[in-house]
Amino acid sequence: MKNTSRSTKQYLAIGSMLGLFGISIGVWFFLFQKPKEDVWTDVSVPTEQTTQTTTSVPQQIILVDIKGAVKKPGVYELPINARLHELVNVAGGLTDDAEDRQVNMAIVLADQQLVYIPRKGETVEQTNQTPQAGNESKVNINTASAEELQTLTGIGEKKAQAIIDYRTQNGNFQSIDQLTEVDGFGEKTVEKLRDSITI
Repeated sequence: MKNTSRSTKQYLAIGSMLGLFGISIGVWFFLFQKPKEDVWTDVSVPTEQTTQTTTSVPQQIILVDIKGAVKKPGVYELPINARLHELVNVAGGLTDDAEDRQVNMAIVLADQQLVYIPRKGETVEQTNQTPQAGNESKVNINTASAEELQTLTGIGEKKAQAIIDYRTQNGNFQSIDQLTEVDGFGEKTVEKLRDSITI
C-alpha cells in the first residue's frame, strides 16, 4: 500500500509540475508575444495620366507643275507661300540650257500653278513674273474674281465663270492666247481684251 500511495503522489507531483509548466508557457506567450501588426503594402494607385493632345494644324500645301529646263520636271508639293527658287531646287535645279534671265525666282507660287522654265533661244510669256509697271490697271485672268472679270468689255457672268472654271481645272494661264481655249472666247474676242488683261 505504501508503494501505491507513493506512486500516486509522484504522479500528482509530475502532473502539477506539467500543469505549472503549461501555465507558465501560456503566461509567457500572453505577456511577451505581441500580435503581428497588419502589414500594409504601399501600393501607389496610378492616377489617370493626362495625355496632352496637341491639335496639330496640318501644314497647308500647294501643288505646282514645273516644266521646261529643269532636271526633274513634274508636279511637286510645296508649303504655301513657297517661292519659285524652292520649286526649282526640288526639281533638281536648272539644266545647262536654261534661260534663267527670263525667270523671276523670287515670286510666290500658287496652288495648281504651271511653271515653265524656258530654254536658251525660247521666248515665253511668263506666268512666273510679278506684274510689270503699267499692268496695275489690267485684270489678271489668273487671279481675278468673277466680279473683276465682269468689268472687262464683253465679259458677262457666264464668260467670267468659264474663265474661273478653266483655270481651276487646268491651272493658271500660260499666255493670253491660251484664253482661246475657254468656251466662248475666240481669237477676235481675245484680241479685243489683250490690252485690258494680264497674267
